[in-house]
Amino acid sequence: MEGAGGAMESMETILKHYGFTSVDEENRAELSRTLLPVSDQLADDFYDFLMEDSYTAAFFRTEEAIAKRKETIKTWFRELFTADYDHRHLMRFRRIGQVHVRIGLKGHYVNSSMNFIRTFCLRQLEGEITDPVQRQKLIETLDKILDISLDVMTSSYREAELKKVFLSHRLEFWLVRWSERVLHGLNLLLMLGLVILAAGVAVLLASDILYALRETLDTGLIKALGSLLILWMMIELLHTQVEYLRGGRFHVQVFVELALVAFIRKLFIAAIDEKEAITFALLIGGLLVLGVIFYLIAKAEPRPSR
Repeated sequence: MEGAGGAMESMETILKHYGFTSVDEENRAELSRTLLPVSDQLADDFYDFLMEDSYTAAFFRTEEAIAKRKETIKTWFRELFTADYDHRHLMRFRRIGQVHVRIGLKGHYVNSSMNFIRTFCLRQLEGEITDPVQRQKLIETLDKILDISLDVMTSSYREAELKKVFLSHRLEFWLVRWSERVLHGLNLLLMLGLVILAAGVAVLLASDILYALRETLDTGLIKALGSLLILWMMIELLHTQVEYLRGGRFHVQVFVELALVAFIRKLFIAAIDEKEAITFALLIGGLLVLGVIFYLIAKAEPRPSR
């Protein structure tokens, strides 16, 4: 029974939500007269119940822990039927839940323990209260009492879970935020690298043109053509990177085009240097493979628009 802000409701509000009335308060007094005399039996039976499961048994490795647990269950049981249902009572029950969270007890075992206690109480009422109408009224009040206690105790589990979600959400938010900043910085660094490379290719193109004019025209033109293809692809890469930084799609097709242009330039240079036939065969084979890859990607991926 938590508010929108995650804080526990007041005891008065909780009692109202569970429909706990003055009649239930009278029934609580009757329940105390019937059930409190068997508190010792409850403590012993409850201990046996806990020892049946290896998980809960692990919390009671010493005689001191066993004796303490029996006393705490009797104190809790007595306060169910005798303590004033006020803010102090609410805080006591909340501290019980906080202890369970702190020692690492799973919430499932809190619920199953409450079911055991409810069953124990119902058995006692069936044996002690002969009037079925009165017994049913007492059972209804007992259900409210145990449900309220369980609600308050398990609120600590809900609060612990909310804290985990809150902390993980904040951690996730900051990780994503800083990752985005780092990624943006790397993209800007990539952009700068592409600009420098494009400038270098432009210088290479100018060098090839000068070579064609000063030395061998045909060789220089072929080299200049290869450099021009590379420069064209650098411009395409820059355009793709700019579009990506603006929120556009990442296009693999452009990188395959760059590889194709690089192979074509290699063929030009190999023709000038008169490489062996096997070199030409490998270059042409690689060019064909890249051509097939480019064709498949072009069918699946739309061409980036300018």
